[in-house]
Amino acid sequence: MGLIRLSVKVGLAATAVYYLKEEGVWKDSDISLKALDKLKQTSEPYVQQIKAQVPLELPKLPETEEMHQLVGNYWNKGVLASFDFLQNLPGHVTVWTEKGVDMVLQNEDIKKFIEDLSNSSKESVKNK
Repeated sequence: MGLIRLSVKVGLAATAVYYLKEEGVWKDSDISLKALDKLKQTSEPYVQQIKAQVPLELPKLPETEEMHQLVGNYWNKGVLASFDFLQNLPGHVTVWTEKGVDMVLQNEDIKKFIEDLSNSSKESVKNK
């Protein structure tokens, strides 16, 4: 059952990525804006049907220019956050390593293993 569910999810994701690529979403921004306009025009009748059936007021979709500005703004924030993470990565790795070593050393079996290992190495040095 789990394999079927995974296969369906992967298939849907692959189909969505293929469709978005074919429509030009990841191409030049002008092509992406045209794809957005096409999507808005195609979905408009369905949105009107849903509005007629649902008593809630649906918010208006942003205009193309607003969407372009929003996408650019969020893209820039994502790039800045990614580079901020990369800049701080050495510090993060140091902290994570220290926490990991501390957590491992709290395990009694590992403490015993390290003691036995250090005792056996001391004995081998004495025997030489």
